[in-house]
Amino acid sequence: MSASLTLSILATASVSLLHFAPPALAGCDPRVVQSESYTHFPIRSQLRGQKGTVFLSVSVDQNGRAAAAAVQRSSGHRLLDKAATRSVLENWQFDVSNCERKDLPISHVVAVEYRNPVYGN
Repeated sequence: MSASLTLSILATASVSLLHFAPPALAGCDPRVVQSESYTHFPIRSQLRGQKGTVFLSVSVDQNGRAAAAAVQRSSGHRLLDKAATRSVLENWQFDVSNCERKDLPISHVVAVEYRNPVYGN
């Protein structure tokens, strides 16, 4: 059990936000405020040395939550794609304070990068 805990702490899932908003919504720019510590990196993927970046199209609602998420570009590993999608939908929070209610929901593309330095990834 200790080894599993260590792997979870050493492995990282970093997050970068890429977004594409129509010009009319240029003032609405949701920012990710809770993500990295809320992004699951499956132990099974870590042990297999899997790494990669998952690009997700995310619809952000008026409460700053992901209302929908779909894989736009796979990491090449189904486990990582599923973990990223589930993490965004269940755990992520976006700051939508600079958005008008009429602008929401808004679609963004987010990138979730998985790597594990323990295995040289």
